[in-house]
Amino acid sequence: MLVADNYNSLFFDIVGSWSNPIVLTFFITVIVILLLYFTNRYIIHPLEQKHIQEKKDIELKNSKLMAQFTELDPDPVLRVDYHGKVNFFNHAAYELLKIEKGFNITESLFNISLHELQRRIDSNQSLSFSYLHNNVHYNVLLKGNSDLGIAQLYLRDISDIKELEIKLKKLSTYLQNQIDEERFRIAHELHDGAVQDLYFVQLGLRKISEESAGNLAHMLLPLKEQLESTTEELRRIIYDLKPKVLDEMGLEPALRTLCNNISKESGILGSIQIVGLNERLEKKIEIYFYRLIQEALSNIVKHSGATEFSIILVRDKDNLRAIITDNGHGMETKSESRQNSGFGLLNMKERTEGFGGKLKINSSVTDGSTLIAEIPLIQQ
Repeated sequence: MLVADNYNSLFFDIVGSWSNPIVLTFFITVIVILLLYFTNRYIIHPLEQKHIQEKKDIELKNSKLMAQFTELDPDPVLRVDYHGKVNFFNHAAYELLKIEKGFNITESLFNISLHELQRRIDSNQSLSFSYLHNNVHYNVLLKGNSDLGIAQLYLRDISDIKELEIKLKKLSTYLQNQIDEERFRIAHELHDGAVQDLYFVQLGLRKISEESAGNLAHMLLPLKEQLESTTEELRRIIYDLKPKVLDEMGLEPALRTLCNNISKESGILGSIQIVGLNERLEKKIEIYFYRLIQEALSNIVKHSGATEFSIILVRDKDNLRAIITDNGHGMETKSESRQNSGFGLLNMKERTEGFGGKLKINSSVTDGSTLIAEIPLIQQ
């Protein structure tokens, strides 16, 4: 019994000794844990809370500062939260939009979805879009702020710029009409002047070659052939400047002649269907549609690799619409695709809009191309 007590006493002495590495390790671990706990509780955590509070204070100051500046801004400014609800607007925005706090802009005011608004806020991105209100054009600049979870919207009246764009389009249309008129004048002068003179010279050479000796006729023959070739080339230039059929008979016969000539020269099977065109149109409209279809067919021949094309021209009460399609691998729409007429596809949209119309081009490698142009027959 005494021996057992001695063993127990020895065991506890060994285990409880500071020289025991297990005891020492345990003690150090407890000390480290206590240090970490008190450091986190009384040093790190208070610093984090202080940082968070300072950040909130800065955001609040920024928000107040933004509100002060926007209130003084003469242009309409409003702010929305992450859910699209208005939480601030200046006097100019209220006078324009008659909105109240809590109004959701994504439901009725602006053409922007809640998803798009939230994406802009999360990524701190801006978005610019047009907005028409009471016949006044505005540019809206939306700026997202992820720190504040808001988006600020700035509205600026751009009606003067829009009016200038309209005037420039009208000027472009006017200049193109003047160019077409000048083409007609030049074609008329060439036809009545140079072509007639060349024709009489050609007749004279033909008479000389028929009545003169064989040697002289042999010398004059190349000159006569060159003169005939030059005369034919002049006639072609005149036709491109001023298609005689278009000038004398109108758009439908001119387009049918154009379609037949393109098919004959290129070997591409073409068809044309014209509906409702029972009378002559304004000269500038006839020229526009002739040049547009001429350029579209030229692009089909040069670039599409098509074996067929079709033209549909439809007139209803107020509009004239042209639809040109092919079964090729896409129509060239770049600036290098230009004809001698100077009426490339890149100019089509601008001139169509100058007439108050719309133009759309769909082109793909597998489905060919479709060009749709529509303009109102009554020009402003």
